[in-house]
Amino acid sequence: MLQNYLKTIWRNLRKNKMHSFINITGLSVGITCCMLIFLYVQYELSYDKFNVNANQVYRLTEVLHLPTANNARALTSPPMAPALKANFPEVLKTVRISFSGEYLSYQNKKIADKKIMYADSALFDVFTFPVVEGDKQRALVNPYSIVLTQSMAKKYFGNTSPLGKIMHLSDTIPVKVTAVVKDVPANAHFSFDCILSRTTINATGNNALETEWFNNGYYTYLLLQKNADYHQLETRFSSFITKQMSDARKSTGLYYDLKLQPLTDIHLRSNLNYEVNPNNDITYIYIFGAAALLILLIACINFINLSTAKSITRAKEIGLRKVIGASRSQLIFQFLSESFSLTIIAAVLSIILIVLILPLFNSFTSESLSLFNLINTNAFVLFASVIIGVGLMAGIYPAFLMSSFSPIKVLKGPAKYEWRDIFLRKGLVVFQFTIAIILITGALLIYQQLQFIQNQKLGLNKDQLLEVSIPPSQLNKKDILLQELAKNPNVINGSLTGFSFQQPVNINVTLPEGASANEMSSVSSIFADDNFLKTFQIPLAAGRDFSKSFSTDADQAFIVNESAVKTFNWKNNNAAIGKNIDWGLGKKGKVIGVVKDFNYSSLHDNIKPLIIQISPQSYEFIALRVKPNNLPQTLVSLSGTWKTIVADDAFQYSFLDDDFAALYKSEQNLQRVLGLFTALSIFIACLGLFGLAALTIAQRFKEIGIRKVIGASIFSILSLLSKDFLKLVFVSVCIASPVAWMVVNRWLQNFAYHISISWFIFIIVGLSAMLIALITISFQAIKAAVANPVKSLRTE
Repeated sequence: MLQNYLKTIWRNLRKNKMHSFINITGLSVGITCCMLIFLYVQYELSYDKFNVNANQVYRLTEVLHLPTANNARALTSPPMAPALKANFPEVLKTVRISFSGEYLSYQNKKIADKKIMYADSALFDVFTFPVVEGDKQRALVNPYSIVLTQSMAKKYFGNTSPLGKIMHLSDTIPVKVTAVVKDVPANAHFSFDCILSRTTINATGNNALETEWFNNGYYTYLLLQKNADYHQLETRFSSFITKQMSDARKSTGLYYDLKLQPLTDIHLRSNLNYEVNPNNDITYIYIFGAAALLILLIACINFINLSTAKSITRAKEIGLRKVIGASRSQLIFQFLSESFSLTIIAAVLSIILIVLILPLFNSFTSESLSLFNLINTNAFVLFASVIIGVGLMAGIYPAFLMSSFSPIKVLKGPAKYEWRDIFLRKGLVVFQFTIAIILITGALLIYQQLQFIQNQKLGLNKDQLLEVSIPPSQLNKKDILLQELAKNPNVINGSLTGFSFQQPVNINVTLPEGASANEMSSVSSIFADDNFLKTFQIPLAAGRDFSKSFSTDADQAFIVNESAVKTFNWKNNNAAIGKNIDWGLGKKGKVIGVVKDFNYSSLHDNIKPLIIQISPQSYEFIALRVKPNNLPQTLVSLSGTWKTIVADDAFQYSFLDDDFAALYKSEQNLQRVLGLFTALSIFIACLGLFGLAALTIAQRFKEIGIRKVIGASIFSILSLLSKDFLKLVFVSVCIASPVAWMVVNRWLQNFAYHISISWFIFIIVGLSAMLIALITISFQAIKAAVANPVKSLRTE
């Protein structure tokens, strides 16, 4: 019996080549999309799960309450961790980490551009960073201890063990290598090249702010007891800290609410100020997953539609099988076997497609996914589930439909469709194109939003603005570097600054004139020299720029933006000139100028109050405005100048407009992947429409011949055959347009600045969808319309 089924399946595959090709192609593309998205989603969900205690580790974050706004941030102050551990038995371990702008050297060789992290000795108890050399329990206990990653140890010590070797921090402080750990996995929300013991901070005398509750510069992680209720702990933590800071609240009006974030939620569910690294968004994971499943569903609909349309031509076969004794269950098994056979063939092809497409998919998502990620239990279970699910979903209805034919009726004369079968098939076509049109509209509107962002006037000129990173080891040469680089004839202007779109601006508590002592405001701060406004081409609204002619500007002058003037309740821009500001870290001075508002962060956020001030110790970049002509030559020349001054460190630069574009990496990934899925959904839907049109036209072949004999034109026949399908596509447009508008409009609310959705886009998409459908149908319709009617009527 099984052998007979296999022969029947093979004969049907050979006999219905186009039907089989469409089904196998659609299913293989759908399964490929599912597995690729599974790889991506699996990787994104795996962040930080390599830690053995991942389910017990939480990051402590805070919401700083201010009179004018609340500031939610990933950073906390250093006294919090020991205070919570000492007073809450649920807290087993705490670790504080911070990142340093210092540099290392070994045997007079400077080690620049490495991520240096300070951490408590409990780091290895909380996180799983396997130690390959040294004692992890003692590695970070003593001052002047440093732990290296394997790649850094190999780079600077080769195959020699680095344990006990002496390196130097900022050329002056000797530190001893106490351990080597494996490189940090790529799916960790923070990474490092080396770790210094936090006790080094106290030993070097840099601990003046270690007891300050408002010194928010540390990432704090807690290892809690198993099954601890962290939501309840949040409330208790906040009450405890409020009591500890009662005096500070009375004097400043500031207080904290503490929050606990599960470690495994940080990468996809956190977007606070001062994140260690830019995170992804769980919403985009849902979108990718839904898009992949919808494409698979479109492919299954093709199978259902084509199988039910083809069922009429197989009616006599089914009738004969029933006459010679085949039961309905045997027929159902036969048709399901056909469905599963096609699905298995498609699954094998999908594996080949995954191997071929994975590099391209990696470039789309900016990830480094590997086929090895598919070699796990979850992947095998999903792959098997997809095959079983697709086989059943695609084959179950055609199997029950075809097995229900009455042998007497189908052997008496040609079988006819029942209205419910026709209605279902048309409904499935509408559903297919509705999905495709939603994806097309979404992809176009997301593209429009990203273009809008790139072309939005920021209030500063980001074009042709080069930012050169100053290595920590060369900060003492920053003035010389600026001076020499600015001599290049293609450099229009230059400035030293701490501002870049590569990193968030600092946020500090500030007391402006007119506010009482307990009415402090949270204000962003940019550190820059007296040439910053000219280089970035930021216009003044009132007052003056920084100037070397005024000796007090370096220590006592502030420039604010228009939003700060409004927030501080100063009458107007001119009235702001001369106002006093007590800046959060002890600097006091007067406002000398007001700049027009400009975007200094992502367009996800509205422009907020800003203070610009001179602070040479905070400069990290040299900003150079260059002429647009001969740009490659200019870069070569600047690099040459750099090398004459800095021999040890590479010339590292980026353009401000590229840094700005990088703020929207997640959105760019969404647009690229959704664009790919849109193209695939259209391709599969058109494949199905092509096959369905071919079958429908074949069944009306004699009708078309008769119409031609009595004088019907090719155009009238083309219209006759196309209009039914175009009506279905038009219905899809009507359903898809409001759904697409609602989805995209909700997504656009994530941006403070966004496009307005025009009704015109839906007309364009609708007409495009109908044109694509018409082209797909026309191939078969024209072929039928120009055929010789004698061929179709000779058997009458």
